[in-house]
Amino acid sequence: MQTEFGDAGAAVAIVSNGETRFYLHGFADHLKQQPVSKLTLFEIGSVTKPLVGLLTALAVTNQQLNLDTTVASLLQHPDYQQHNYNLAQLLSHSSGLPRLPANLPLHDLSDPYANYSRADLMMALQQLQPGEPQFEYSNLGFGLLAELLSQQQNQSFSALIQQQLFVPTGMSASTLALTHGKYKNRAQGYQIDGSETTNWHFQALAGAGAILSSIEDMALLVQYYLQATATDTAVAAENSALADAMRLSVTPPTSDPTIGFGWMLQPQGLVWHNGQTGGFNSFVGFAPAEQVGIVILSNTTIPVTPGGMTLLQQLRQQAFATTNEYPE
Repeated sequence: MQTEFGDAGAAVAIVSNGETRFYLHGFADHLKQQPVSKLTLFEIGSVTKPLVGLLTALAVTNQQLNLDTTVASLLQHPDYQQHNYNLAQLLSHSSGLPRLPANLPLHDLSDPYANYSRADLMMALQQLQPGEPQFEYSNLGFGLLAELLSQQQNQSFSALIQQQLFVPTGMSASTLALTHGKYKNRAQGYQIDGSETTNWHFQALAGAGAILSSIEDMALLVQYYLQATATDTAVAAENSALADAMRLSVTPPTSDPTIGFGWMLQPQGLVWHNGQTGGFNSFVGFAPAEQVGIVILSNTTIPVTPGGMTLLQQLRQQAFATTNEYPE
């Protein structure tokens, strides 16, 4: 079957009424004739950011961190005392940090983050004077946030997200695309013209976009979020630390009502984020009030956000119509 994705692959999960429907299309690797499955690993790109935000919310819930804590106080070195913005500002992209560090080499965009080390990150921070505390989407900010979480809890970011998020939610296929790593079931990425791209890898900026995940795992995450944020207390998840953190993570950490802990928030009650790497696109969105959600993962550079938003709005309207026509 040919669609707008051509020979590339796409996986869609629709979560509604506590059930999930999966739709799979195309190839995870066209050359190998390997079809997309529910276990295919896609690069989810910047959808990594709200998951870093969830780990931060969990640390706040467990009273390990405070949103008012400044980055300078966490780094504890005179070379970084100009970083007086706090964790809440990091989460809401209002820290004054630029999108990318000045010393990130951009001469080869095929795998741009692969060789950027923690030493590079610390050198960039030492030389950087943060700008005004206003919105500027920052990969650097979320890369730094993941490093700060790792430092504060004395674990690698990879171990932290496995232990605190992937294992408790059953996201057993998910992992981080680290430099020199080998990953079973990883999809090949494609440009719009069908040419292959290089898979991306990360070191110090892993918090900006390193997660590899499957459609099954991402659907599980949305299910957990819907249970945790259900307005019906009979449906809401148990009062566990992770459920508390999920509820916290979809609230604004600053006065800006449009950004949660990495999640984008819309006035009509939608929670969403998208992502893109060299050959992949992703979209995750859900509506707590209507208890519906959608995940789209694709191994092509064709944008999926417009379609994801449209489908999410349709799911909301259907859920609203059903609830009002057939009251329980």
